[in-house]
Amino acid sequence: MKVPDFVGVWRTMRQRRFERRLAAPRLLRAFADAYPAAFFVEIGSNDGEQHDHLRAFILEREWRGIMVEPVPHVFERLRRNYGAINRVVLENAAIAGRDGTVPFFYPGPPTDEELARLPDWYDGIGSLSREAVVAHAKHIPDIEARVVREDVESLTYASLCRRHRVDRVDLLVIDTEGHDWEILRSLDLARERPRLLVYEHFHLSAGDRRAARAHLEHAGYETLEEGFDTFCLVPGDDALPRRFRGLRPAVPGVSVDDEPT
Repeated sequence: MKVPDFVGVWRTMRQRRFERRLAAPRLLRAFADAYPAAFFVEIGSNDGEQHDHLRAFILEREWRGIMVEPVPHVFERLRRNYGAINRVVLENAAIAGRDGTVPFFYPGPPTDEELARLPDWYDGIGSLSREAVVAHAKHIPDIEARVVREDVESLTYASLCRRHRVDRVDLLVIDTEGHDWEILRSLDLARERPRLLVYEHFHLSAGDRRAARAHLEHAGYETLEEGFDTFCLVPGDDALPRRFRGLRPAVPGVSVDDEPT
């Protein structure tokens, strides 16, 4: 007779209770309810499945948008996951400070045998900075030998929007392994004003992390840090229920500097 895995069940229940406490998923669900036909741009989409804030809402709602991923083999997985959804445009490019091409760094595709011992975020750490990739040596000791340098197409955020004739973005998500602040300060937030903006602060230096948050607050956003990300919401959005104003994070925002050595 099979013995019930009471420990596993208990851990699963604890994890689900913890996830229900998180502010970010509650905010995103409320946003999806308020804007069932939202237009989104996701910069650094990976394959659109791993650790992705938006997947459930893209699949379950009538959301339209653009998903941007520069790493070629990861982009192919993104294409398999979303290529049949005509509401979503896929862009194999990096968002940078100029149009053209830029060198991009990422860990090369692992073998099937290697996958079992590599972190599940292994191929989500591509970056415009080689240093940002090799900084994961603590978790991937041979990362330096794995790094691939490839010239990829680059677009500014403004060029991306012009290419796809975007005149309104409801939700902007940025996850670019340390390049987030560069993209944020390139935005014209007086004119391009997403209702909700999410960026990853985890890989930012302490100074850039403070500067990014201050920049968004100066532009009139309310900000909330939780885990790896910062959530920025336009104040006075009457479409969202009042209980979602002033949410408090269930866990503090963390950065790479907070990791134990």
